[in-house]
Amino acid sequence: MMEDDGQPRTLYVGNLSRDVTEVLILQLFSQIGPCKSCKMITEHTSNDPYCFVEFYEHRDAAAALAAMNGRKILGKEVKVNWATTPSSQKKDTSNHFHVFVGDLSPEITTEDIKSAFAPFGKISIAHKNGQDLEG
Repeated sequence: MMEDDGQPRTLYVGNLSRDVTEVLILQLFSQIGPCKSCKMITEHTSNDPYCFVEFYEHRDAAAALAAMNGRKILGKEVKVNWATTPSSQKKDTSNHFHVFVGDLSPEITTEDIKSAFAPFGKISIAHKNGQDLEG
């Protein structure tokens, strides 16, 4: 099998409890297949931590995605998705998603939302409290 076949091998794992560690994530995800790395992101004080888990094999990552999405880890249902890498060779503009983010506290600004979603690519327009905001 070729080393880089273009198939994703990295998962985004979100909605983590603050008590979750990289070690715990690696223990859980390694039961499905060998993991290359886990990178925990906790710099947003108001948001739940999230992490990226990189597998050696696409099929193990796909199995982990299916097995772990919606599973409870330390009492919180985690969300698992493919991690989108901005540096992907094939730029696909049809890859446009609309995400609804609800129940935001009033002090959350458009900038907060943009920075939270920045890792996932270009953001066109955010709607906050029903107002159109320029992106």
